[in-house]
Amino acid sequence: MYEVMEDLQRPIEIRAMESLGLGFDLASDFRLKFAKGYYQGGGRLVVIDEVNKRDIVIPGGVTIRGVSEDIRCDKGDRIRFKSDVLEFNQMSELLNQKSSVQGKVPSGYLNAIFDLSGAWLNDAADTKYLAFDGYFISLYYLHLTSSPLVLQDNVKESVPSHWDPASLSRFIQTYGTHIIVGMAVGGQDLLCVKQKPSSKIPPAELRGYLEDLGDCLFSDGRSPSLLERKTRDGKQKVPEVFNRMLQSHTMQFTSITETSSKDGLTIIWSKRGGDVFSQSHSKWLQTVATNPEAILFKFVPITSLLTGVPGSGYLSHAINLYLRYKPAPEDLQYFLEFQVPSQWSPLFCELPLRHQRRMVSCPSLQFSFMGPKIHVSPTQVSSGQKPVTGLRLYLEGKKCNRLAIHVQHLSSLPNIMTLSSVSPTSCRPCQWRGSDDYESIDQFLEPVKWKRYSNVYRETQVVFS
Repeated sequence: MYEVMEDLQRPIEIRAMESLGLGFDLASDFRLKFAKGYYQGGGRLVVIDEVNKRDIVIPGGVTIRGVSEDIRCDKGDRIRFKSDVLEFNQMSELLNQKSSVQGKVPSGYLNAIFDLSGAWLNDAADTKYLAFDGYFISLYYLHLTSSPLVLQDNVKESVPSHWDPASLSRFIQTYGTHIIVGMAVGGQDLLCVKQKPSSKIPPAELRGYLEDLGDCLFSDGRSPSLLERKTRDGKQKVPEVFNRMLQSHTMQFTSITETSSKDGLTIIWSKRGGDVFSQSHSKWLQTVATNPEAILFKFVPITSLLTGVPGSGYLSHAINLYLRYKPAPEDLQYFLEFQVPSQWSPLFCELPLRHQRRMVSCPSLQFSFMGPKIHVSPTQVSSGQKPVTGLRLYLEGKKCNRLAIHVQHLSSLPNIMTLSSVSPTSCRPCQWRGSDDYESIDQFLEPVKWKRYSNVYRETQVVFS
């Protein structure tokens, strides 16, 4: 904590310049403090010219001494960006493109500005549309100019040559997933709207409300108020959640959130850089130059610089899994342990497909007096002490009239579950147990309610996972 407080006292231009070339976890919010090795004194992941240096003068008259020739400072700008009303994956892809990242995997920045949980599938299912409107104030822009970028030897040597979850998780926790190659220093004043699937407001109408709200807030209320705005048919007023954002807020928060369950909308107003507690855009603008923050990060994937390095494919796969599912860093190793191929037991080649001369007696189900019988396979299925990941009901046999349970399991035992450290004498032999082996069989067996069934369909395979 002392190191963090001490570092925050250093000029932002020095902190931003020293962060160029550091590793970064794309699942984190885009802030300097999350750069890998930032507080631990970790070096850059890429090679830059440390011999040829010069002094640079950034806008504002501040001089930074001893800057590498591979680092350049460009003049910033001031822009207002209004996004379209986009679906979840489209918004994720848009923000990724602005950070020079390919794909639609949600970043930590997207999760932060829209106040999302970070669980991709859940967030996407719980979101109909996303949109934002904001000002991005760049005092200056710092970026690496060396091309092509070359990784440091110690980074290449840290790449495991085979699928080793412990080493892969250690690499990601140490170096991150990407490399910072550029950033602006300044601030952003951002309005975000999140729409639930239950909301009936069309995208064009929602964008108009957000734009008008931005016009009002970014002009400190000098533009026409939303309170008088009506929809085109003149019957429906603006959703109340937009009007509430125009009211003065006495509580001092870095972000203000208003939610309407009736309209299925959430609006988030947040600032970075300057006085983040200021509720006046014009007053906030005056404070950006004296208290700027790093924004508009640009990244390069670490794996794009690992061409020809043994094991780079395993690392790329591990990083993709990590960014997609975002397990907690302390659980990453155990998460990767279970990322091995799965298989079904019994295998397809083990199923009896031909007609058997000798009929095997097995119980059967008949859902109507004259209807066909469906036999129930008594064959025991085992995963071989490997973790079970799914179950399915399967119709076996040439006539697909024998119901069986198949087990999906990992093809190999994860390293953390190996039994090599356990004494053979202490291992209990596997024992088959069925529902008949328990006294209270009510928890396993239920009588079939015959009247509810009229036929047996043989085309459907039911999978439980």
